[in-house]
Amino acid sequence: MSRVGEPRLSLPWAPVPLPRTRILRRGLCRLQALAGTWLGAAVVFVAGLGVYAFEAIAWPLTAGRDLDEYMLSYVQLLDRHPLLPWAPLFRTPLTGAVVGASLDIHGGSFAEPFAAVLFALSIVLWSAAALAFGRRVAIVTALALLAFPGYGLIFHELASEPVMATVFAAFALAVTRAARAPSMGRFALVGLGVALLALTRPGNAVLLAVALFPLLVKGAWRSRLRWTAAFAIAAIIPLGAWSLQNGWRYGDYTLARGGNALVPFYQVFLRDKIVSPANGPASRRLGTAVQQRLLTRDPYKSYGITIDSFFSSPSFREHEDLYTLSDQTWGWNSAYSTLRASAIEAIRAHPGAYASGAAHTIWTQLTAPVYRAVAAGPTTGKPGKGSAATIVVNGKRLPAPGEGQSIPAGQTSWISRPDNSIRDVWIGPTTHYFSFAIRSQQQEFTRIVGEQTRLEHSFPTRTGNRSLGTRLNQLSHRYPPAVLWLLVGVVALAWRRPHGSSALIVLASAALVVVVFNGLGLLADRHFMLPVAPAFVLFALGALLGERAEPG
Repeated sequence: MSRVGEPRLSLPWAPVPLPRTRILRRGLCRLQALAGTWLGAAVVFVAGLGVYAFEAIAWPLTAGRDLDEYMLSYVQLLDRHPLLPWAPLFRTPLTGAVVGASLDIHGGSFAEPFAAVLFALSIVLWSAAALAFGRRVAIVTALALLAFPGYGLIFHELASEPVMATVFAAFALAVTRAARAPSMGRFALVGLGVALLALTRPGNAVLLAVALFPLLVKGAWRSRLRWTAAFAIAAIIPLGAWSLQNGWRYGDYTLARGGNALVPFYQVFLRDKIVSPANGPASRRLGTAVQQRLLTRDPYKSYGITIDSFFSSPSFREHEDLYTLSDQTWGWNSAYSTLRASAIEAIRAHPGAYASGAAHTIWTQLTAPVYRAVAAGPTTGKPGKGSAATIVVNGKRLPAPGEGQSIPAGQTSWISRPDNSIRDVWIGPTTHYFSFAIRSQQQEFTRIVGEQTRLEHSFPTRTGNRSLGTRLNQLSHRYPPAVLWLLVGVVALAWRRPHGSSALIVLASAALVVVVFNGLGLLADRHFMLPVAPAFVLFALGALLGERAEPG
């Protein structure tokens, strides 16, 4: 021991605070102080814009999935009697209105900045939702999403995904706030969020199951019932109003038309390949219609497609033709009921194939990374060497169908009408034209298609940076998959029991319901999962870093 007044020895192993450590701690403290403030939200928003601009160097904004149908809906959005009702009835209106308007302003130059704003806004909304579980969770969630290339990618492809991702982020914020301080107004906002999600993509109507959420929140039963009623009213009124609007304009009182031809028919026909005329009476009706009304016409006739090859080796072009076949054979009002009945018969005949296929689709969506093809450099618009590829069918040399398909094009389902007054007439293996039973329709048809084409050609023409695109794809491969976030969240939730765990469970369950629903009827496309992927990230981080609930 040293005496009073004597200097203490400085041992080499004594803990001495390092300047860098103190600077780091101060920086973290200041960062946490920003969380939950308007300045902090502004910082996250600017960071989101910066990340988007960086990614845009490799990923210029481009057309996303089914943009042509959304543009047909947008062009006819205000028409009292739309000439081409198939697309507006097949899609709900929010995506077409938002995406179409962004492409319509100033020749499309507004679209990419608008997509950047949506991306940055969604990060702010998720960070605000994470704030319910602590400042650390809010900060780490924002950083994790900014570093998530797959999530950023969907905002560089203009379709339903960026709109849905932004609306789902707002829905997540509404859920966390309703769970923390329940009230009729806050649960009404949750219900409105579900309605907006369904108006963005009709399959999201499955999220009406979130109506059970108010019953799980602590409170008197009378209060829970009031909250549930507020949720239900706020969700049902917008969806009911859109259904009534469809009835007023088209005579079809439905939220969206076409579900019978998708879930589960799309999967069992295209991926499982188990639809067959031998499965039952509805399947036999379908097989007879295909044989008599489809295979006897071009391009099927010239390309030698038989009834066996049609069902054993189907393609998405053949699936699209079944829309037109159903409308012309069993009538518009049948709403593809024969296709759905055929799918049910296929599942009953081959339950194992369907179950394994659905499980594989769901697992793929939760585990597989997402990429974007690296830019190949500017194109000249001239046909390349591969464009002259041909095949020989029954002794005749024909142009080879593109994209691995069995036919060069389909029967153009988007022209389908209740009166079948517009038809796609084929006069050869690759030649066809549109026929109008009512001559006055042709001028309106030309206007609609011209507007659609103008909007679809309003994207940036620059070429993405190949090197950066490769690095972003590599980062996407290394980013933790959704299933890992889910696993971490489940373990941490059981171990730590953080405050507000009910909201974490609801958000992760809602995202998982979306993934499972799409897996039951569609192919393994990560675009169906990515808009809700941040819910899995928040589930893990909230459970792992969230403030613990007080005992009792």
